[in-house]
Amino acid sequence: MGYKVLGVSGSPTPKSNTDALVKAVLEAAGGETEFIKLSEIKVGPCIACRKCAWTNECVLNDDFKQLSRKLLESDAIVVGTPVMYATASAFTKAFVERQYSLRHVKLLMQGKVGAAIAVGEKEEGADEVAKWLEYTMKGAGMEVAGRMHARGNPGCFVCGPGETCKYSIYNNAVKMEGNDNFFMKAYEGYLEVLPDNDPLKHPSYRVLKHRDVRDEPQVMAQATALGDQMRKLLMRKL
Repeated sequence: MGYKVLGVSGSPTPKSNTDALVKAVLEAAGGETEFIKLSEIKVGPCIACRKCAWTNECVLNDDFKQLSRKLLESDAIVVGTPVMYATASAFTKAFVERQYSLRHVKLLMQGKVGAAIAVGEKEEGADEVAKWLEYTMKGAGMEVAGRMHARGNPGCFVCGPGETCKYSIYNNAVKMEGNDNFFMKAYEGYLEVLPDNDPLKHPSYRVLKHRDVRDEPQVMAQATALGDQMRKLLMRKL
């Protein structure tokens, strides 16, 4: 008898770092796996109608009906999110909120194995979001194999204006941290500050390349280790 592992990404970015890490965990976890990108389906937020209170079934008519069946059929769940405005993405939040319907009367997710992933500009912030995801899984009665976080790309790396933008992530980092050493160390090799840079007026920078976790062996090794831990927990349950 085998097991099923469902991977869920809350990143709207195509082929994102979050997607890559969720898929890496799935691969290491083994079994029958499926990957779902929340931005490609329709799952809205909970509207607090409480109609699920006695049925353990959400009444809203969107893709959560099918997704909840996949959750219940799976033995393990891997959830990944980018960090947006210091929290999980709206896609991820809606997905977590809608699972409220699965914890009335009976904890329908109880005993399933979980893993949490967050990708953000700052590692501390990403870890906090991963902790939040882990907390929601434990609250549903799941056995959490672990969590991981990784550094991703700031919005300014991908929005387009680049060195012409007056509100650059570099400018904001200098204001918050008081100097540019923090930011440049964090993105050494990814970002170039141009020679005419003046932090007091309008910092100019050029993005050299985007961060891709698939090019970072130590990060991918973490994902593999997390998936392997899930596999060990699942094998014990067979």
